[in-house]
Amino acid sequence: MKRRDMVENEPLLYIVQPKLERVVSYMQKTFKSKKDVEKKTEHENEWGHEEIVQEQEKQFQQMSLEEQLSFLGNLPEHLANIKCKLVSTDGEREGIIREYDKTEIIMDTAFGEVAIPRKEVVSLTLIGFSEKGEEEHRDRY
Repeated sequence: MKRRDMVENEPLLYIVQPKLERVVSYMQKTFKSKKDVEKKTEHENEWGHEEIVQEQEKQFQQMSLEEQLSFLGNLPEHLANIKCKLVSTDGEREGIIREYDKTEIIMDTAFGEVAIPRKEVVSLTLIGFSEKGEEEHRDRY
């Protein structure tokens, strides 16, 4: 090949990109709404005048003894059993409250199921959580 037959090219190491002009875009500076503003303010007034009252649930320690007993006696199925210490005029008992109807408390203890009259109960203290099958497992041994 002779030198005059060669065509000069750009180096092949660089990626060749087209040379386009930059596109100019204009940003929107103002906004106009076709809806009436009055309708929006009327709707806001309806919500503004209503007071939203939400009941805050008490912490267990702040509940009265009656509320504590009814809470533990009516626990939902998805909550774990809560072991508690019940102080009565006869003495102290540790276990899980299964049922509570305003006159009697049915409690599972290590020695079996015990019925305690409501009038004898002095105080209630939480001990901790227990697994669903723990009391059955404990009774086997």
